[in-house]
Amino acid sequence: MRVYIAVDTEGEACVVGHGAGGAETGPWQFEFVRRQATAEAAAAVEGARRGGATDVLVHDVGFLRDHAPAGLNLHYDQLPRGVRIALGVAPMKQVVALGFDAALLIGHHARYGVDDGVMAHSYSMASLRHLTLNGRPVGEIGIESLQIGALGVPVVMVSADEAGCREAKQWLGDVEVAPTKQGLTYHGAVSLHPDDACDLIRTRAARAVERAANGEFKPFAIDPPYELRIETRTIAAADHRMQRHNAERAGPRTVVKHTDDPLELW
Repeated sequence: MRVYIAVDTEGEACVVGHGAGGAETGPWQFEFVRRQATAEAAAAVEGARRGGATDVLVHDVGFLRDHAPAGLNLHYDQLPRGVRIALGVAPMKQVVALGFDAALLIGHHARYGVDDGVMAHSYSMASLRHLTLNGRPVGEIGIESLQIGALGVPVVMVSADEAGCREAKQWLGDVEVAPTKQGLTYHGAVSLHPDDACDLIRTRAARAVERAANGEFKPFAIDPPYELRIETRTIAAADHRMQRHNAERAGPRTVVKHTDDPLELW
């Protein structure tokens, strides 16, 4: 079993940001986020191997605003030996296209606008607001799962806050989840102990990979065509998204992307 593990940096245990700007800016949590994201990634690797994985790739996909560039967050020397590591400017679609049998999303979060989602956002806290896919509110969990599925790989497990895990179930059905914390406010939660969260992730990852080996999951898919509607925070951000996504303007702060190819959505 070849297993792909994407590690974001908001859904880990005891990570809440600080309420004064970006998600993990400032000295309060920056280094802890890196350590806990690494620990939860390591737990996912250990669980995947216990479930039958023979080849594991860990993909650093987080972004610690003002502190670390995208894709350069984890302590790589603290991951289990023998894993491959994707980092830096390494688009998810390119990495998944290397070929895998199952995917795990670790440290993820709910979409923008979810009231009990810790640091809930859709791709960018700074520039984006609501995203809808074919009229349905969507965030990173939904779009990533669709694009990973388009490459023939099922998402079999998600770890996140409770809101993120609920979102994963809404999109993916009977996927394994590992909720690390219960959101109270945007920057507040009741969390598992960091080590207990790792234990839960290890257990759920093992079960997810075992189930994948037994053929219990299929790549997630939605029939085309697709309409992705993006609401930005500013007019300038909408200008940028029009160029980046080859999208149409639908309002001062709204752009719309139409495509039949899920890999072109983001």
